[in-house]
Amino acid sequence: MTEKVSRDDYFRAAFELLALGGKPALTTTAVCRRIGVTTGSLYHHFGSGAEFYKAVIDHWENEVTAAQRKRVDEVADPQERLEVLEQAARDADHEVEKAIRVWATADRYVAAAQHRVDQVRHKHLTRHYIKAGFDPNRADTLARIGFSILVGAQEIGTQVDRTRLNAALDEYSVWLNSSVPTETATSR
Repeated sequence: MTEKVSRDDYFRAAFELLALGGKPALTTTAVCRRIGVTTGSLYHHFGSGAEFYKAVIDHWENEVTAAQRKRVDEVADPQERLEVLEQAARDADHEVEKAIRVWATADRYVAAAQHRVDQVRHKHLTRHYIKAGFDPNRADTLARIGFSILVGAQEIGTQVDRTRLNAALDEYSVWLNSSVPTETATSR
């Protein structure tokens, strides 16, 4: 490879491998082969295989999931924001998320990051439901239900069934939109 390889190239390869085969597929050798570099190049960027794996999780937690939240937060209108939240749920790389959840069952570092991400996502979703006009307790419950749909889809089966996930999200969206408090819906 004649182009300079960046840390993002390693992360992209790592996520591709996670999506294809979970943590067992994510080896330093496989990552390097995927982007056409030597393992020495990976060690130059990350120091060791263990540090690389931590960096992958840190990147997922602090860059990938933060970018997802930012995409939603940039939308000013509360009703439009609900639509963007729904689209973000549909667009998420559920195979990577599924692989990280499985990885978290065997690795405390990954489990701690997964827990933090879940907490931040739940709070983020709850906050936007409150901004859409739901009282805080109901917003919290609605966020738990929506989040449970995603996690459930990631946990059932060997691969995420996007058809079933989208059908569940369609139903959740109809249910959610039909219960948006009227003062918020009419103030648009």
